[in-house]
Formats: sequence, C-alpha cells, structure tokens
Amino acid sequence: MNLLRRLKDLADYVAGCTDTPPPGVSIGVASWAWALWWGALGLFVLVFCGQATKFIYVDF
Repeated sequence: MNLLRRLKDLADYVAGCTDTPPPGVSIGVASWAWALWWGALGLFVLVFCGQATKFIYVDF
C-alpha cells in the first residue's frame, strides 16, 4: 500500500498537480528536466494528433 501511495505522489508531482516533490525525489521545480519532460509530452501529442480518428467523406 505504501508503494501505491508513493507512485500516486510521484504521478501527482510529474503531472503538475502538486509543487512539492514526494520524499526521495530531488528534481526541483526550476530544473531543466521539466522542460525536457513537457517538451517530450508536447512532441508526443503533435506526432499522434489526429491519428486515432478516421474521417470518411462520401459525396453522392
């Protein structure tokens, strides 16, 4: 149960829900790791944007 709590706290911190890092995580708020993290997430969204929908246009 403690592992689940730690994973939830880490996910909350990585997702930006909380500003205080969980115990044992030494990444500060002003770290370059956050720029890389959010840049990678933005790139991921841009690459896969629109890939899940299929639009079929039929003109009669």
